[in-house]
Amino acid sequence: MYILRASFTTKDGTKIYAKDYGKRAFRIWIGPGPEPVKKK
Repeated sequence: MYILRASFTTKDGTKIYAKDYGKRAFRIWIGPGPEPVKKK
């Protein structure tokens, strides 16, 4: 399942905001397995 977040923190502690990249949110995969492959 994907979750949407307006920001996330990297491993070194830097906070990254979607607004700085022209987006409203980042789509992040949270699930029991690996992220599914996109179909074209």
